[in-house]
Amino acid sequence: MPIVSTKQLQTCQRLLFISPVALGDFLYLKTFLIALKKQYAHIEIDIWLDDIRCNSDSWRLSRSKILQQWMDTEGAFKLTYGCTDSKLAMQNHVEQAKLRQYDIIFCHSVSKSRQFSRIARNISDSAFIVSSIPKSASLGWLDKILFRHSNHTFILNENDLPESHHITDRYNLIFNQVLGLSLTSEQLMPTLKVPEEIEPITLSWLNTKFSDPEKQGKLIFLNHLSTNEKKDWKLSQLFSLIEKISAIDSTQRFIINVTQENFDSVSIKTKEFITRTKIQTAVFTVNEHFFELPSLIAHSDFVVTVDTAILHFAFAAQRPLLAMMREKKPYWAPPESEVSHVMYATEGRGYIEDISVERVFQQYKKMNSLN
Repeated sequence: MPIVSTKQLQTCQRLLFISPVALGDFLYLKTFLIALKKQYAHIEIDIWLDDIRCNSDSWRLSRSKILQQWMDTEGAFKLTYGCTDSKLAMQNHVEQAKLRQYDIIFCHSVSKSRQFSRIARNISDSAFIVSSIPKSASLGWLDKILFRHSNHTFILNENDLPESHHITDRYNLIFNQVLGLSLTSEQLMPTLKVPEEIEPITLSWLNTKFSDPEKQGKLIFLNHLSTNEKKDWKLSQLFSLIEKISAIDSTQRFIINVTQENFDSVSIKTKEFITRTKIQTAVFTVNEHFFELPSLIAHSDFVVTVDTAILHFAFAAQRPLLAMMREKKPYWAPPESEVSHVMYATEGRGYIEDISVERVFQQYKKMNSLN
């Protein structure tokens, strides 16, 4: 029996899902939230994605804005609460949420699970609150005290999963045991449909950046930065890889994806690189709408990326993918295939920058039958 009963869902008017998701998280989570909406069309589903850091870090506020754009486009969610830059702004979100009078609040977070449980109860005195907590945050019998604000807690039992499994399998188990959802393996695969109005924007950008009609070779999408320096590849390594690939075919086009806060610095160095090498290279960052990013990925012939949302967008778009990951949480890796390969950082400190350019280049050649 699921924690939240069918009767509770049938009588529920509004449900709040609290989870400080990143872009990659939401790509997979939305499958289950949309399935819930389809099964219980009468429920208004809201999403709280504020990570309660309450600071003005540009990367988190920018990512939050992008996520909210995406969530609005899906059409399944009524209201979203994005990241805030102060405790006052976050409290305003709480006050706004109180007015919604939620019947069910489902908290799902890797960290700060106790804080989110407390916030959930602050939002509603009467809601049925379930907190999905990581095993590392559980303290056994103390959970009843630490999570006293929740009606029920849930801890994922790794033994219920096959040894080799994907993140979708984990979410499937969580949503099945908490909300009673049951999806087939085909339904688990992520989808990312780009709105038609984004297509002209993408084509215009490509035509502007790569205007030489004699050099319209493969379009290669590259992403070397993440939100953690341990998962970053150096820009110098990326430039070296571009030179090696371009030496095979000088008509190829290269896109370097960055976030807005890194755009200026990477653009300056890329301009110097282009002056020196004359290789077709352009720096991209989302300008107006989130879907500019997955649209450009969908147009690409090959994607090379570190462990960020780009990896998952490429997987969803079924683009040939070479990803670089650390040997942690392998269930986030896309399934291995002829057009999808994960290269793990197994040398040195186990950082992504410890993966050599030559190793990446040889794998690229192998995947493109260039040996």
